Amino acid sequence: MTRHRSASLLTLTLALGHVGCGDDGSRDTAAMTGATGVTGVTGASVTVTTGTSVTTASGSDSDGNTDSDGSSGGSASATSGSTGSSTTNTSNSSSSSTTGPGDDCSEDAECPPGQHCGQLSGKCLGADQCVYSEDCDEGKTCEAGMCVIGGDCGGDSFELTKLPPNMMIVLDRSGSMDGDVQNSNKSRWEVAKDAIFTLTTQFNDDIRFGLVTYSACELLKKCTAGKVVVPILDKAASIIMDFLASKGLSYLCNSGMSETSTGNTLQALVGNPTLQDPMRGNAILLITDGNENDDCKDNTDGAKAASALFQQPIPVKTYAVGFSDGIIGSLANIATNGGTDQPYNANDPQSLQEALNAIAANAASCDFVLNTVPDDPSKIHVFFNDNPAEIPNDPNNGWTYDPNTNTIHFHGDACKALQDGVVIDIDVVFGCNAPIPG
Repeated sequence: MTRHRSASLLTLTLALGHVGCGDDGSRDTAAMTGATGVTGVTGASVTVTTGTSVTTASGSDSDGNTDSDGSSGGSASATSGSTGSSTTNTSNSSSSSTTGPGDDCSEDAECPPGQHCGQLSGKCLGADQCVYSEDCDEGKTCEAGMCVIGGDCGGDSFELTKLPPNMMIVLDRSGSMDGDVQNSNKSRWEVAKDAIFTLTTQFNDDIRFGLVTYSACELLKKCTAGKVVVPILDKAASIIMDFLASKGLSYLCNSGMSETSTGNTLQALVGNPTLQDPMRGNAILLITDGNENDDCKDNTDGAKAASALFQQPIPVKTYAVGFSDGIIGSLANIATNGGTDQPYNANDPQSLQEALNAIAANAASCDFVLNTVPDDPSKIHVFFNDNPAEIPNDPNNGWTYDPNTNTIHFHGDACKALQDGVVIDIDVVFGCNAPIPG
């Protein structure tokens, strides 16, 4: 009788880029160090492999060839306890374990405590010990007497792509941005530009940036919504820098009319198609030096608009940075309603840069797209750093798989571990509830 046991494997080794086949212990685990020393997971390479391991007891190997001694994939043979007939092993197995198999057995009860009876060998074996691959759990093979996840890697190589989030920078250009800044001889506008240059350059590969300036500063009009001056793009740092470089203090709105139109500007971004990307995270980074003008709140205000953004079918978070003392209270409701909990206070160049860096690190991607659709998503198992404790399929503190976009999203504690640089290796395994060591 021929017996078959198979397992399909998908191995993802975290680092940035694309990979080849198998988990051979030679992974590149270089990590990206982001702003303020935050180590992320972009910058690592990713190995994604699939394959099927098939072991039989038919006396021939996977190509139908039989060794001269009648065995395939090994020279050991086992005798069935029930019939006395000889069965030849055909899997890639070893004829002995690291400590050697124990006594003959026909069931687990005949073995010492902590051991089990090998399914094919009929030997008492310790945890993960084996004589033949048929002694191992499904999806594992016997190598040097130990059960390991394995089998033929299959030769199919797939790409796993980390998806940079979208972030629209919303920058206040009201006249008060020409004010002084602590510990600097530059204006708020100049310091804000410098911080944005540093931010977009440092995270150019990791975040897709765009830029809105507000208000629109239209003649004889007050409280106008800001305008998108740079749409969200891949690697947009140079485009944003080129736009702002030529914008001096004369670019600020000094019309004498109300120009701090925070709510109207945020409301105008509700439904913006580049911020409704189902594949990745979407966020707004608001930088302002003043409270919203009261007469700009006739239709909405910053907190209501942030809530409208966050309550969309594809939520858009709003991070708020107050670039002066005394406005954090008014920004608190914007941050809370925008899903980011609290605003950031920045009253000098260093604190502004630290705030922007912290926001960028917090927004770092926890989304990964597979270029091949798994046959059965219910058989996905996820592990971090070869820890056998499985990351749960959980939308709050684990991971979810979106079949519409073929994307794995990490959430809560799992996402934070990725953003904090705690995770240097991710294994996504199909069919085997164990990580790929190495």
